[in-house]
Amino acid sequence: MRSGGAGAEARPRGPWASTWRRLRRDRWSVAAMIALAVILLTALVGGAIVTRIVGHDGARPFPYATNANLRPVGPWTRVPATAQVNLDQYGNVLPPQGTERTLLVLGADGPLGRDELIRLLDGARTSLEIALGGVLVALLIAIPIGSIAGYFGGVTNSIVSRFTETVMAFPLLLFLVFATAKLSPSLRGVSYSWVMPTGVFCEALLIGIFTSFYPTRLVRAQILTLRNEEFVDAGHMIGASDWRILRRHLLPHLVPTLLVWSAIAVATNILLEVGLSFIGVGVQPSTPTWGSLLATAWGTVYNPITFGHGQTPWQTIIPTAAILVTVLSLNQVSEGIRRAIEPWAQR
Repeated sequence: MRSGGAGAEARPRGPWASTWRRLRRDRWSVAAMIALAVILLTALVGGAIVTRIVGHDGARPFPYATNANLRPVGPWTRVPATAQVNLDQYGNVLPPQGTERTLLVLGADGPLGRDELIRLLDGARTSLEIALGGVLVALLIAIPIGSIAGYFGGVTNSIVSRFTETVMAFPLLLFLVFATAKLSPSLRGVSYSWVMPTGVFCEALLIGIFTSFYPTRLVRAQILTLRNEEFVDAGHMIGASDWRILRRHLLPHLVPTLLVWSAIAVATNILLEVGLSFIGVGVQPSTPTWGSLLATAWGTVYNPITFGHGQTPWQTIIPTAAILVTVLSLNQVSEGIRRAIEPWAQR
């Protein structure tokens, strides 16, 4: 019978348990993880909840939410809940008699007078879907290619190395713009209800493909180092195949590195989505994203909106604050994971 006294042996902690214990001691990283959990939960159900409360969705325009100069109303404004526009005998725009009013918590998003809050919440879901989908696609490409190049070496390693070095020398955003412009309409139109709006799959796929070269080099470099370890030689001695050694013994060692890279890549992909929206080649304008919300206020590179025309401060401040908090939280989590995995590493 095992004794519970002071002399009892303490159970050794596994590497993951030790990593989690160190990560929990990092207050900033814990705060960042809580912030990310709140952002993800809000992005998932926030838009539906607000829609149910206020009685309209983010796609519904309200003509009376803008003035004659198309300047949208500000936060916490009640506007007539109708798309019908009436003119009185003096030419003034007036809502029909008895029209109910609806609340725009954060005001309107632009000339169409759509609900800024609901589009912000729906845009969070769309932007995060693109960012996370891009990371998933990149990993699905990088892990097999980098593992094969690093483990088997030779000609395969040389081809993968030279190809990734060449592609990484070109501007990523330029590649994305060119590929998006040349993509077939059938691929652009892939969607699945509200879960995956039109354009999300296409943009996530392209971002994943053109950012896969970075994790490919990470995987290749780590496999090149690990393949010379003694446990790999031991696996060969007992007759284990190369694929079994890769799958069961080498790939698990990549998880910490890829976790850190994934957190940084999600933040980078969010900024890429914003950049594509400003260039005018992002998802459809009707699909809300954080980038399209900013593009609604400022226009695109090809069709800019001059400052003061139909623009209000909250249209820039609110989406920018959401992007800033998300990106900073992701970067802090990646840094916390790195320090927890490598406690000896210096900042």
